[in-house]
Amino acid sequence: MFNVVTISREYGSGGSLVGSRVAELLGWQLGDRQIIERVSALGKLDPDWVQRADEQACAWWERLLGGFRHGGPEAYVGGIAETGVDRDSLQKFTARVIQEIGKKGQCVVVGRAAQCVLRNNPHALRVLIYAPLNEKLERMKKRHPRERDLLALMHRMDAVRRHYTQEYYGGDPYDRNLYHLCINSTIGIEACAGIIVSAVRASEQQPSPHKAETAV
Repeated sequence: MFNVVTISREYGSGGSLVGSRVAELLGWQLGDRQIIERVSALGKLDPDWVQRADEQACAWWERLLGGFRHGGPEAYVGGIAETGVDRDSLQKFTARVIQEIGKKGQCVVVGRAAQCVLRNNPHALRVLIYAPLNEKLERMKKRHPRERDLLALMHRMDAVRRHYTQEYYGGDPYDRNLYHLCINSTIGIEACAGIIVSAVRASEQQPSPHKAETAV
């Protein structure tokens, strides 16, 4: 039975909207701001900094400069001198929180390579939301009305997410083999959410692995 849903998404595909709607339909928590607040508490960090650094990998030069922490290079690379926390540490905190969510259940997690963190969790339904280029650009126009180069922004954001997953988990977030469901959002946010909710509810009718083995 699935009691956690992870939503991975191409930038501009509407994946975050789908995740929010799935949580609403199932009556589950949406692990978005909740994750940021929990990570902030674990690392004693500023939530605003955690949000800015979210889903970003630590570059090699950041690690190198970390050796000169007392000299204050964090102002340039985005670390926090007072706590000594960099993006590598942030990733570990984030993975820990997602694992906690996986154990508790009844939550939808959007992004943060949750599909990799919970890859071996049999109760996690892993979903990828994607869309054609023109669809993504149209959606981005509404979200970034002043952005002049939407295509460059889209490529940059997808690259950041791909680098994060490759750096920490050795995988490609857009590899279809990571997912149970890959859904084209051109069918609409409500339809996407409906498919996911149907999969979750259908799994409730399936016998647990232990019961299935006993039946055989």
